[in-house]
Amino acid sequence: MHPLPQWHHCPSDVALSATQRCLLLTLLLCTTLAHAQEDSELDWLFEEEPKASSAPPQEDAKPVVLEPESIPQTPARKAPITLEEIVVTAQKRKQSLADVPISVTALGGEKLADAGIENLTDLSEYAPNFKLVDGGLIPNVYMRGVGSGSNQGFELSVGIFADGIHLGRPHQSRAAFMDVERVEVLRGPQSILFGKNAIAGALNIISARPGEEFESQLSAALSHPGEDTELSGFVSGPLTDTLGARLAVRHRGEDGYLRNPMQGRNEPGVNELSSRLTLDWQATELIDTSLKLEHSRRVQAGRTFQTTHPGSLTRCTGEDVQLDRGKVTDARERASIDAYSATLNAEAPLYGGTLSVVSGYTGFASRDLFDADSSSLDTLALLGVEDYDQFSQEIRFTSPLGSFVDFIAGAFYQQGALDFYEFGPTRARAGALSESNVCELNLQVIAEADLERDFSIDGAAWSLFAQTTINFNPRFRTTLGLRYVHENKDGYRRFSIFEPGTRDPANPATMAALDQLLINEHELARSRTVGSLLPSVNLQYDFGDDLMAYFSYTKGAKSGSYDARNNNGNTDASGGATRFEFDDETADALELGSKLRLAGGAASLNLALFHVDYQDMQVSVYDGVAGFTVTNAASARTQGLEIDGRWLLSEALMLNAALALLDFSWLDYRDGPCYAGAPNEDPDTGTCDLSGRENQQTPRWTASLSATWFSRLTPDLLLSATLDSNFRDRHFTSGDLDPRGLQAAHTKFNSRLSVGPDDDRWAIALVGKNLSDELTVGIGAPTSLDIGGYRVATERTRTIALEGRFRF
Repeated sequence: MHPLPQWHHCPSDVALSATQRCLLLTLLLCTTLAHAQEDSELDWLFEEEPKASSAPPQEDAKPVVLEPESIPQTPARKAPITLEEIVVTAQKRKQSLADVPISVTALGGEKLADAGIENLTDLSEYAPNFKLVDGGLIPNVYMRGVGSGSNQGFELSVGIFADGIHLGRPHQSRAAFMDVERVEVLRGPQSILFGKNAIAGALNIISARPGEEFESQLSAALSHPGEDTELSGFVSGPLTDTLGARLAVRHRGEDGYLRNPMQGRNEPGVNELSSRLTLDWQATELIDTSLKLEHSRRVQAGRTFQTTHPGSLTRCTGEDVQLDRGKVTDARERASIDAYSATLNAEAPLYGGTLSVVSGYTGFASRDLFDADSSSLDTLALLGVEDYDQFSQEIRFTSPLGSFVDFIAGAFYQQGALDFYEFGPTRARAGALSESNVCELNLQVIAEADLERDFSIDGAAWSLFAQTTINFNPRFRTTLGLRYVHENKDGYRRFSIFEPGTRDPANPATMAALDQLLINEHELARSRTVGSLLPSVNLQYDFGDDLMAYFSYTKGAKSGSYDARNNNGNTDASGGATRFEFDDETADALELGSKLRLAGGAASLNLALFHVDYQDMQVSVYDGVAGFTVTNAASARTQGLEIDGRWLLSEALMLNAALALLDFSWLDYRDGPCYAGAPNEDPDTGTCDLSGRENQQTPRWTASLSATWFSRLTPDLLLSATLDSNFRDRHFTSGDLDPRGLQAAHTKFNSRLSVGPDDDRWAIALVGKNLSDELTVGIGAPTSLDIGGYRVATERTRTIALEGRFRF
């Protein structure tokens, strides 16, 4: 009998090369197990039938005649239980997940609803090696330890695609999961089919479409603590023989989980309203079109930042400076975002294949008041206004499957315009320049001014792409891909300093004091044009019906752009003018993986080993005072493994599990940021050599385990219970690797207990999230204009919700 793979023989503290050897051995063991199973599964799944006797009949034996009703009947064998096939569109065509040579996690709409996954932050708990953290200015999205920092000039490193439309701006990651059919998390560069900026991975979000029959649903939920509420529903069905419609609406309100006594409220409070209308029209017997119109408005009162370590100023105020369920701000923080989109998808048969056209117009308007010092002091409050509009067009031809050569080819065009305005009344105190124990000196105002920032990016890009699969025989195939991208961007930044409450230039004394804080007036304008050629190669082999293995190489890239957040126009090596423009980021990715079908189809296992080298990585680092600087931080390497699987133990019990190992290392990062008191700080440059160190948001191990159990209470009533556990290893939450922002290893538990009939016409559920009430940190950063201070963004604490769902 072949032994099962022993995962725990891979120690976490050895070099990754040893881990890779261990996992390669595991792949071989799984292969052996799969082949052995083909020969033996009937023996252990079914009882063996008795063999006929070879002994000669006795002479005196008499035949026994049995009446038909007395003849023993061989019991009918129960059909073996098998997993339901998961169909994804990770390669722009419908395929079984078991056939896709990519590391993919797919979650259906039912799982999203049952687990209370309301946004990308919730999703990251169920997708190892993926993380979204809500920063002070904009959300930060990470895949395999790679992401973009807090800067309006960045494109996301993880491409987000909603029904084929690229959502590349950080604010667009706040979109709610409303009436979603499926979400696919694709890890590793997805350059060929999803474009240049999916350098770390891609999220493929597919909305629910109108069906052939009328259906409607209404759902409501009430959570505690905070009296959070959610009300959502949809109505869908045919309007005529050729026209179908689906209308979905969602409203959500949150009362907040952090107490701000200075504002007399819980924060962050959220009020969100989203709506979507989808029209499917069969224009002719051959042409199918789908139009989606969507709008959402999200208003948030307060932020998640709280001060956890005092600086020269907060040490003197006596306010709360520890990690708890409270925070203090003098500014009444508020953020709102109106997002909109119109998407047109059309498909028609052409030369035996399919011609697809995807057109999209999307954008948002964001208004934001942020207390940048996160304290009771009126030091710096930032009022930001951000507007973005984007148009994109894709045309592609997909050949039919089953030929010697299958291919996808197309062209893509996108143009976008971003305008960002920020106004910040500033009161710089002596404690912003030096740390002292004399509070009267620290709190003294030395400069007071109004700061104003204007920033804009206008860009356009076009690309041609093709992906060809050569099927050498039914078992072996190779896929070759190529994408060429041509891109042009114009960037502009102006920074002005005025006397408080006026449009008059600040006085020279104020200018001199602010210059010491790396803040000065400037105006910059640049233009850049680049072209990129991105290839990929994939080899895929089927060892049998139950085992597929693949190996791939992909070149990835992310667009360069312009720095929005720097506060100075200095021309020295690290000055704001010198680093206004930053270059493209590139990656070379290798991946070895396998998809297995086990236990006669009742279980599946997916494995992937990855190794990615990044060059010219784009990082945004806090300058230690009040601004951020963007640099191309030399090179880095991320490598590790990902395992996920499902096992239908019985008709009443399902297990889902995922495990990921991540090893991120800066190969060359000599001008990295420093935290206060860092032992390796260069006294001449104020930078730290982080070569050989990890990045923020890079836990070595992440894992999730989910069990769902069904039981019949009555002939018509079904009880279902789900328990999820999500583990994340210790990791840094800030790019300077400040130990004050080190998040300890933790496990969060979610559960759901639901009762409803077989036909799913209604259901009542009790849902718990973060049942162990872990107080965890999403992102950490030094406090603005408060030397030595530190703050963190606190993640959601425990909630218990009662849900009701009714289908008409």
